[in-house]
Amino acid sequence: MDDLQALDADPAWRRAVWALRVGYGALAVALVGLVVLVAGSTPWVMAVGVVAWLLCAVTLGTGFVAARNRLGGPGPGFLAMRAKLLRDTVHTRPAA
Repeated sequence: MDDLQALDADPAWRRAVWALRVGYGALAVALVGLVVLVAGSTPWVMAVGVVAWLLCAVTLGTGFVAARNRLGGPGPGFLAMRAKLLRDTVHTRPAA
């Protein structure tokens, strides 16, 4: 559990959390773009959403792996880190 709490101060972890938060919005834009495309309009909205979502996915992946590598040792498992990532996207850190 101490390893998971150490992630809160890691800048790579914070970047991964924010990438996932922005990725939610990018996915919503892509879905709206898909609806607009089916309605017969321009595909640009969907293209912007997909590109933004892909950029967020790359940022999330690199931040997650970098934070995991900085922990060293066996550290927490993938599922525990994934659960913390999802929890951190909806719960903000307490102010210092």
